[in-house]
Amino acid sequence: MNSHAPAPAKEEISEQLLNATLIKSVPLSSSAHHLTFRVESEEPLEFLPGQSICLEVAAQGDSTPSPYSIASAPCGDNSFELCLRRGAKGSAAARLCDLHEGTQVRSTRPKGVFVLQQPAGDTVFLAAGTGIAPIRSMIHWLLRNTERRSEARVGLIFGARDRESLFFHHEFLELTGKHTNFHYLPTLSRPSANWHGACGYVQDHLHRLQPNPENAHAYLCGPAAMITSARQALNEQGWPEKRVHHEKHDIG
Repeated sequence: MNSHAPAPAKEEISEQLLNATLIKSVPLSSSAHHLTFRVESEEPLEFLPGQSICLEVAAQGDSTPSPYSIASAPCGDNSFELCLRRGAKGSAAARLCDLHEGTQVRSTRPKGVFVLQQPAGDTVFLAAGTGIAPIRSMIHWLLRNTERRSEARVGLIFGARDRESLFFHHEFLELTGKHTNFHYLPTLSRPSANWHGACGYVQDHLHRLQPNPENAHAYLCGPAAMITSARQALNEQGWPEKRVHHEKHDIG
């Protein structure tokens, strides 16, 4: 994951480390996990939807904290969720996915600048792969915020390689049934014969979302190639650069 903010110094991270216990680990696919941690701290774990957190998982003498986007909305119970692909054997992500429930790791407090902007009018989310993590956090927060339950629309186009990689698919379908202002469009780049939904890449379906251009914002998260293509497509549609926000997830 890459963020716009410069990486903090290792000494600064070390001063902020907290104990975090893995309380739930659920496979999302053959190569990805949904992890839930709870931080043990008397101070509340406060964060903005879209921010990331650094976790330290020691292995072979390497204990450098690695950043991961938080996949859950703030809920006030000191917990946070992650959506991770395992990555290469021995990588920090793979070690996290292999942890047993009850295992304790060290974490920083959340940080990052990929967050929701004001004014909060119509919102368009474009995600691919594990780039859905911060987007999921933002969507849940927006839909829970009673002050925004008006005519403001929230749209998500989520691109994945195949059906197995369409993380949280049923969850987003349920949200469409509960919130009339939420629109969800999954699309697969390598669909199987029994897939009857949209095909292709995220940017191929931008025309299907029709936000109010006066105060809409777009949030993009996924691999670098997806970010580049989607930004170009939005630019061609006349989106002002200041209303397009992005964060790259190098491992989709």
